[in-house]
Amino acid sequence: MGKITKIIVMNGGVETLDYFSEQMAETWRNMGISVFVFQLHNVKDSVKRVRKFIKPGHTILVTFNFEGLEREEGIYSPDMGYVWQEYQIPCYNIAADHPYFYDNRLRELLSDEKLQPGLLRNYHHLSIDRNHQKYFQEFYPEFDDAGFLPLAGSCYPESEEKTEAGTVDVIFTGNYTEPAFFEKNIHWINEEYAAFYQGIIDELILHPEWTVEAVELSHCEREMGANSPEDLRPALHKMIFIDLYLRNFFRGKIVAEVCDAGIPVTVIGKGWEKLALTHKENLTILPQTDSKACLRALTTAKVSLNVMPWFKDGAHDRVFNSILNGAVCVSDRSGYLCEELPEGYGVCYYDLNHPEEAVEKIRLLLSEDERRKQILEAGRTLTEKGHTWEQRAEQLLQMAGI
Repeated sequence: MGKITKIIVMNGGVETLDYFSEQMAETWRNMGISVFVFQLHNVKDSVKRVRKFIKPGHTILVTFNFEGLEREEGIYSPDMGYVWQEYQIPCYNIAADHPYFYDNRLRELLSDEKLQPGLLRNYHHLSIDRNHQKYFQEFYPEFDDAGFLPLAGSCYPESEEKTEAGTVDVIFTGNYTEPAFFEKNIHWINEEYAAFYQGIIDELILHPEWTVEAVELSHCEREMGANSPEDLRPALHKMIFIDLYLRNFFRGKIVAEVCDAGIPVTVIGKGWEKLALTHKENLTILPQTDSKACLRALTTAKVSLNVMPWFKDGAHDRVFNSILNGAVCVSDRSGYLCEELPEGYGVCYYDLNHPEEAVEKIRLLLSEDERRKQILEAGRTLTEKGHTWEQRAEQLLQMAGI
């Protein structure tokens, strides 16, 4: 591999991931690297143009969540494999969720490797949480673990029109699914399995500091005895609804606690009309929107409420976005987040099983403007230095040895 002068990124999948990709792409362009934005909604034309763009030995693909590696028609054929294989292009895939979400994709890559050897040599997996990375190393040893690259934050563009800062007390950006939605997943086999799944959920609600995989594996071993990682991979993949259940259970619990304590909360996203509240008048629901609009909304807020999506040793972009756009983040903890942003540095932490702590900290932040501004500035300094997509773009090139 020579000097990298060209990078391919994906567009047209998940809007949030498109935004992340574009933030990094802008950094690479500023470094003098040519960037090709592959349009997934127009694969035929993009494939034709990317073939002209590629310079073998000097080009890499950077993608999120296997976009471009999902056997998309036009990019992939059963006989020839992926376009990327044809040119021996290294593929750096940033998995923005736990590896067990992607077991089907990873198994497909293993199947493709048997048909067209050489794919795995060029596949490099990046994790956004250190626990995800450990799991990947243990459960998918066939693949290259390229390292830990956490999510990052973005500033709302200075050139864009803003709304006056501090006009919203508390904001939460994200969708909500009521836990009852997942009952069909819990009961999808029989009552014995339902009791098994419910036991895992109940234990994690009691101990939200534990990882989902640790509890699931302990329950699997108790029921089935010891199994190889290869045998356990599909079993854990079938339990991803437990992760989603927990995210939404605590998301609803924390927002409800704040609203019912008399603090108005503005939420941006789908599903919030189904949240059970005693004081519905304290919840303002705005429709789901795109990344830039969420950043703009954060510029209006004093406090941004966060519930981590079960990243126990990573960070969510919501935390960094909040700080960069002028809102102190009130969040549950993760090991990595507490290392990077100690209490009072842009973030005030609460315990998921003690939502009254979130209420108490929000009240304090809203009542002491000067203190809130000091916390924000302390966190903004650290975030600007180490947690923007510009820095992640540079770190990825370093991790790739470029």
